[in-house]
Amino acid sequence: MSLVDEAAAKAGFVDARARSEFIRFGIACLLASLLNAHVALLSIVFTGAGHSLQTAGLLLSLFAIPVIVVNLLAGPAAARFGALATTRLSMALTIIGFGSLAFTVDDFWLALVSRLVHGIGFGLYLPSIMTYGQSRLNQVRFVSLVIVFSSLVPFSYALGPTLGEFMLTHYGRTAFFLAATAPAALGLLLTIGLRPLAKPKARGLDLSGALQKRFVLPLLGLFAGGTLHAYSIAFLPPDLVTRGVALAIFFVPSTIATGMTRVAGSVFQRFQPPVLVASGLALMAAGLALVTLSSSLAIIVAGSVAFGLGSSVIYPVVSAWLGQGIEPARRAGPQAVGAACFYMGLYGMPFPLAFLVAPAGYLTTSLLLAAFGLTVACLLALRGDRLAR
Repeated sequence: MSLVDEAAAKAGFVDARARSEFIRFGIACLLASLLNAHVALLSIVFTGAGHSLQTAGLLLSLFAIPVIVVNLLAGPAAARFGALATTRLSMALTIIGFGSLAFTVDDFWLALVSRLVHGIGFGLYLPSIMTYGQSRLNQVRFVSLVIVFSSLVPFSYALGPTLGEFMLTHYGRTAFFLAATAPAALGLLLTIGLRPLAKPKARGLDLSGALQKRFVLPLLGLFAGGTLHAYSIAFLPPDLVTRGVALAIFFVPSTIATGMTRVAGSVFQRFQPPVLVASGLALMAAGLALVTLSSSLAIIVAGSVAFGLGSSVIYPVVSAWLGQGIEPARRAGPQAVGAACFYMGLYGMPFPLAFLVAPAGYLTTSLLLAAFGLTVACLLALRGDRLAR
């Protein structure tokens, strides 16, 4: 091993080339993630194109079907085609699906096709990029570098909605879609020349590990967290715009809070999973209520920080919870079930929520969702300790 490779190995990478590949691939994923962050503006785009609130919610929610199905199949896909090739396919499909909305947004059925193509790409995205990103690392700084890499996706929400709002307001719909797809296309080009991984042996999914009574509450917690996220992406932006509040006031503080929490992830090891998930849901619920109820920028920022702190805890903690007591070879199935529950809330709930928002309004809907989150948090706090063993 050369001196350059030895130095790279001490820094946490497989070799010197892997260090540059990790940085390059991380930039590519950040650029691609900016596209997905623009989804926060789609409810405004759909209603601006003449669709009703319910139709806009349907277009947002049907996205969940390909995301959940393809997420379950992402492992076998990466095994067959390779993680890097699957990442490129994912990026290409998201660009085609999201970008084609610039031409199909006025027609429901054509827009639905665009959304489904985007959903297929997004379902492949996280499993493939995490697999390839981790492959560039050795065990020296594995955890810390994985945290840095995984923070790129939520960090995109500090930039995407703000950029999207500016382009949509000042330059119109076409510029909005161009601003989303151009960085993603650059990200796709950056993956060219990276070394592919060897294809692993294909394995089927064993979902039975998660289908146990002790996992009912953590899976419900994932669904609740996904539902609160869904509202923040689908309906909070138009609410804030209507109230004259810039989207950056919510998305930037919440994203910064998410990143800070993930960097301090070692602190979470001192607490039991039910306490952490309950605290996360309570913070999300309280944050959403503060953002919706107040017209004070300081309180809105405080609510945004609380929402970001809470949301950063739920998924990683439940993911670890689902793996407790299950041998490593059988953990893929439970993780897929957990992701499906989260995605069902995140992408499946905008449509039913639209039927609540239309007659009840944003304020009532957000308070009802906050109450739902607090209820699940209480259940986890009171009964979760019995199920975590």
